[in-house]
Amino acid sequence: MTMSAAARPVRLLEGQAASERAARALSAYFAELDERLEGGFRAELVEAVPPEECTPPHGDFVLVTELGTSAVLGCGGVRVRPDSSGVAELQRMWLVPGVRGEGLGRFLLRSLENRARALGARRVVLSLNRSLSEAMALFRSAGYTSAEPYEENPYVDVFLGKDL
Repeated sequence: MTMSAAARPVRLLEGQAASERAARALSAYFAELDERLEGGFRAELVEAVPPEECTPPHGDFVLVTELGTSAVLGCGGVRVRPDSSGVAELQRMWLVPGVRGEGLGRFLLRSLENRARALGARRVVLSLNRSLSEAMALFRSAGYTSAEPYEENPYVDVFLGKDL
């Protein structure tokens, strides 16, 4: 799938959960969390999601790349919640800071919601830390509202959901 946000044409690569490029994108995401969250971020304190849970038919992990280059501009995952039917969880949605504000976040969010629908979900949920104000604003503007907590995570203080 390709799109053009502002003047930046991009491509969405699906099925990337176990790729080296996804691992590098997640490392950059975790490094940013370590800088932004009060007290830092330690990935070992958070449930690791096995790649098979973010691979069809259980989920998907996508990379946003700049068309014509190998540059990864962002990533995000969706997985069907194993403990509830019809609910998918959005995870690890992130864009490199230099491309934020270009519409790629909305593009990535819609793409993940479409993947959730294709996996049979009727509702999506997500969790985040309130200090990620840009993400919070994006999700709220896309119709996400407060949801019941569904996981134990020392870095999460906001749960949001949306019916598809």
